[in-house]
Amino acid sequence: MRGIKDATADVDVVVENVRVLGFLDEVLTNPSPELKVGQGVRVIYVKRVAHEYKVKLGAFSVYKKLDPEMRDFNLDVFVKRVLGGLTLSEGMKTRSALPSEFKDFRALKVRLMSLEDIFLFKGVTSLGRAKDIDDLLRLLEHGVDFEVMLGELNHQRTIIEPERFEWLVGLLYEKSLILRDILAEKGLRSRGLDKFIKVLKLSFV
Repeated sequence: MRGIKDATADVDVVVENVRVLGFLDEVLTNPSPELKVGQGVRVIYVKRVAHEYKVKLGAFSVYKKLDPEMRDFNLDVFVKRVLGGLTLSEGMKTRSALPSEFKDFRALKVRLMSLEDIFLFKGVTSLGRAKDIDDLLRLLEHGVDFEVMLGELNHQRTIIEPERFEWLVGLLYEKSLILRDILAEKGLRSRGLDKFIKVLKLSFV
């Protein structure tokens, strides 16, 4: 929606609790006549009972979007915590933005995570997810505030199990090194990223 990527294979959604998940499920699987993408055309979401993301990644629900005008994709819904990693915090909710497309929604409030928080969520996923490295590069090029991310990490350290937090930050550190190497190969450098890596090593890793 921000125009950072041309397309996406899936969309990750984080809800605050199971009650909100129930509301979302009702909206997605029983769309009202107002939810149209064109004249008489509605987007339909089909709940997938068995899906690899639900089994492997801990998603509470996975929906397949059937869009007659665009290609289909998955909607992966998590409650409070994503992939057993970072937890939705008050700071994240404060930094999130209300897109104009969703400002008139009444039953559910849909907000976009800040670029900094998206960077963190993608930064603590498995090192084998190459597409996350590409996404992190795009976010870096678009511009992120590393101080905001360090502040959020300090907060996450207080609400995540110590061993789990150490492992997650280790992933973020390794991915940050990969990003620095990719930039170096292009003859580029990010002072903000360099400082971020240094602080991660001294304070978290």
